[in-house]
Amino acid sequence: MSSTPRPPASGSGNSPESNPSLETGLAALKQKQYQKAITHLEAIAQSQSSRTAGIQAQMALVVAYERTRNVKKAIALCQSLAQHPKPKVKTWAEKTLQELKVRYSLETQPQAEHKNPTPPPKEPGFVPFEPPQKQSSVDEQLNNYRSKFAQKQSHIFKEINTNKSDILEENFINKIEASTSLENENNIQSQETLEDKISTKFEQLTWRNAERSTEWRRLKSLNLTRFYVEQALTLLALLWFTPRLIEFLMDTTNNVLLWLPFVNPIQLFYQNPTQFVYISLAVLFVLSPWLLDSLLKFAYRMKPLPMTTLFNSSQEANRILRSYCQQRNWKVPALKVLPTNAPIAITYGWLPRFARIVVSQGLLDQLSEDEIAVIYAREIASVGEWNFLVMSFVTIILQIPYQLYWQSAQWVEQSGDLINRLPEKVPNFVRSILSLIIPILNGIFTIISPLSYGLYRILRLPTLWLSRRRVYYSDRTACNLTGNPNGLTRAIVKIAIGMAKEIQQQGTSSLLEGFDLLMPVSSSQALTFGSVAADYGKIESLLTWDLANPYRQWLEINNTHPVIGDRLLILSQYASFWNLNTELDLSAKNSASTSDRSLQHRRLLLQGAPYFGLPAGLMLGSLIWLLGGFLSAVGVWQLEWLFGDFWILAGCIPLTCSLGIFLRINSFFGEIKPSTPLQNPSLVSLLTDANALPIDSQPLYLEGKLQGREGLSNLMGQDLILKTATGLIKLHYIPELTPLAIFGKSSHPVELIGESINLRGWWRRGATPWIDVETLQTQDHQVTLTGGHPIWSTILACVLALWGAYMISQGGL
Repeated sequence: MSSTPRPPASGSGNSPESNPSLETGLAALKQKQYQKAITHLEAIAQSQSSRTAGIQAQMALVVAYERTRNVKKAIALCQSLAQHPKPKVKTWAEKTLQELKVRYSLETQPQAEHKNPTPPPKEPGFVPFEPPQKQSSVDEQLNNYRSKFAQKQSHIFKEINTNKSDILEENFINKIEASTSLENENNIQSQETLEDKISTKFEQLTWRNAERSTEWRRLKSLNLTRFYVEQALTLLALLWFTPRLIEFLMDTTNNVLLWLPFVNPIQLFYQNPTQFVYISLAVLFVLSPWLLDSLLKFAYRMKPLPMTTLFNSSQEANRILRSYCQQRNWKVPALKVLPTNAPIAITYGWLPRFARIVVSQGLLDQLSEDEIAVIYAREIASVGEWNFLVMSFVTIILQIPYQLYWQSAQWVEQSGDLINRLPEKVPNFVRSILSLIIPILNGIFTIISPLSYGLYRILRLPTLWLSRRRVYYSDRTACNLTGNPNGLTRAIVKIAIGMAKEIQQQGTSSLLEGFDLLMPVSSSQALTFGSVAADYGKIESLLTWDLANPYRQWLEINNTHPVIGDRLLILSQYASFWNLNTELDLSAKNSASTSDRSLQHRRLLLQGAPYFGLPAGLMLGSLIWLLGGFLSAVGVWQLEWLFGDFWILAGCIPLTCSLGIFLRINSFFGEIKPSTPLQNPSLVSLLTDANALPIDSQPLYLEGKLQGREGLSNLMGQDLILKTATGLIKLHYIPELTPLAIFGKSSHPVELIGESINLRGWWRRGATPWIDVETLQTQDHQVTLTGGHPIWSTILACVLALWGAYMISQGGL
């Protein structure tokens, strides 16, 4: 993969002077941004000269110096590394030093000594001196090989970028050795043989770099009336749902307080909150651009992104923004940048003049110029189609419970040594008061934090349909603006890979989760797909389920974004419409093996049995109403009360949902016998089963490292990730119902974060794959945690059945 060299993005909030980064330097080297790479790598080499990162930076600097023809610096740095005490570093430096001296001493000899002098290579690199070939076909073969090698070397540096330990320092050296020794072969045939011998570990994702259209006729304009109606319905649903939910929470709080001794219900909670909620929502809507600005600035260090900096990163993006806005007499939206390596882009506001387009430094660093342009085209398209208005409104509402969850958790985690961190001049009586108040606040926040997170998840539900729909419209408009569906294809996959890499290194940040609705790719769908794609490389195979499963639209109902495969298939169709080669060949994947369609239908019905309880309950309640009306008409007055009773209709819904859980539970949580689990299967083989459904409940045994947030922010296990040899996978864990679990004396998975563990559970293949955990065990067998999914599912079914029966018998909640 190659990209156009770009000057470093100054003023981005992630400048080398203020925040030098080995990862950024290696990424710049991979993208041939040599001056930017040198700036970052020199800073790391100076500040961490004796550490692994410093050594890696110095070795990469040798490559950067040589490619910019600063041979004296490359040789001097090699001579310094040749004195290093570690044998691997010393050997690599001596070998590279010898090759540099031989190559450049030959190049600088007088032409008289060579009847056929070698012209300088098109691109500097570790290329040996070779006499000219008499046959042009040999030259073409050599050039083709060098092009392949440049791509291979870029992927080597990509993998180097992920190395974090001293052990991986040897891998760094070995890969440099592989890259240099491979190109120093003089015979093309022997070079190809060596290339074939490279370990498959280095065969990472490669791109076709399929072309873009230079002159294209626009795709047919869509009738957006339906889309606008969907936006209006989503907004109405949110406005109806929000006060009802708040009223329910207020009533529930007072009911709980009535049961507790020594406390009284809150009288304010008996008031109707609808008017106050609508006024508050109106204020939030008007102030949303500035409120989100403040949140992103103070919580995530957002900074302005000057147009000149964007011009340096992508001239095309600059041109698209200006042209699009000039055609509509708009001011160019405010451009911002976030100093995070995760490649993200979000747009918010409520009028075009108040719109903001925010990207991350990771997106500017990891995407090529045309890919950055097509992402900006997506974002400005959301402004032009006005779907950013509703989603911005939704986002600012969601930030209230989400930030309450996040800040409450952070307070509890940081309050432990708060008193010790106070200045010495603080009086002792203040310390005494704080020592009494802090435990009380911690207890309150320990309750508030998980409840707020649950509220955040619930409030998203009315907006998920629109969130998925708007993605397709933005993709289509971006292709119309750029004529580059292949660039958008690459950008989507790169964003997924970049997100997965960031989650693997830093965990799922509050930025990735809290602003999920506004991003081009969801962090949850990027987790497994991106981590597997980065190493496996065969994107088409990984998208088999996305393209061929006939029920994928049903299974994505709880997702913020459509499945990646569907999006990329549509983009490939756009490319075909413009007679372009497609970046990915997805045509053969768009079919499923449906030998027994009736069996597939039964599996889907069983999978959704608890959710189908909602319409089934309405049907059952309606039948009871009809029965009551019929009995009343024939004179059976004793049962005429059945007709028109709202609570009969309401009570039937939890009853049928309960029945659906009971029907599904045995298939969903089948017994795991010692002989049934798959032993450490590759995630690739699990992901590519086109007909898989979560109900299949494939038992498996996996080894890996447990990752996720620590402390109260992960109390409900919402961010448990298993890092396996083949990628990352989301874990769902519910503690088993035991006295120890009830009184909080048992271990929690958060305590095992960072540990190598053995996992046994059920693989679920849905729109986003996950594993339901049966047991988690440390590899030293000191700690074993048992999941309680089957038990809690049974309890939930019983509670729903009792609740439904109570509503029918008592005529109320």
